[in-house]
Amino acid sequence: MEKNLKTATFAGGCFWCMQPPFRNLPGVTSVISGYAGGTKANPSYEEVSSGTTGHLESVQVTYDPAVISYDQLLEVFWRQIDPTDPEGQFADKGSQYRTAIFYHDDEQRERAEASKKHLDSSGKFDKPVETTIRPYSTFYPAEEYHQDYDRKKPGQYRMYKAMSGREAFIGRVWGKEDHRVKVFATPGCTGCRAVKELLRSRNVEFTEIDMAADENARNFVLEKTGHLSSPVVQIGEEFVIGFDRKKIESLIA
Repeated sequence: MEKNLKTATFAGGCFWCMQPPFRNLPGVTSVISGYAGGTKANPSYEEVSSGTTGHLESVQVTYDPAVISYDQLLEVFWRQIDPTDPEGQFADKGSQYRTAIFYHDDEQRERAEASKKHLDSSGKFDKPVETTIRPYSTFYPAEEYHQDYDRKKPGQYRMYKAMSGREAFIGRVWGKEDHRVKVFATPGCTGCRAVKELLRSRNVEFTEIDMAADENARNFVLEKTGHLSSPVVQIGEEFVIGFDRKKIESLIA
């Protein structure tokens, strides 16, 4: 039976940095970098960068609401940006880098407004939240070389994220989100026990997910890795199949 998928669209500054946080979430089937909210049809990157098209660099997320909620997507969105900057994001300034939530229906609008209000009143920031909430109108996928840029050019991506100031900001405000660890395990799995003992010995916090009892977890692991054997360890954007001590230690270092 075909899933009843939904769409969410977010502008969070440079779209290179906005694809990875959504891409490996359970229930997310695709994340596309592109241009949203403007008036120019089929714009090029150069046109959007000129600031004259009205478009914002954005990502469009396709997700299964039976697995992940829009509220959860909103939480991930807020944790990638500086929502108090009305001029752009980090080193990138200009209208095309401003932050926005483009709602696709009334329910998304209500959830986005409630989420923004909650963040604004939380005391997390000493300035008001400037992210706009706008009706969805248009989205054009960006050029292919912009898609999954972190995978195509990982060195350049890591350098950009660090040099732009985004990485330090996220770490300072939210903690090291890129190092969240999940262990997909099954009962009685010797390798699973070894993985958990290694993580505990390195004082690494992790979430254990029982694949035997969680069909969504099994589907997620199969989709992302092509394997269903356990353990599977997710560390940020990386997946480790089996108890690979050397690789796990290199990722948590």
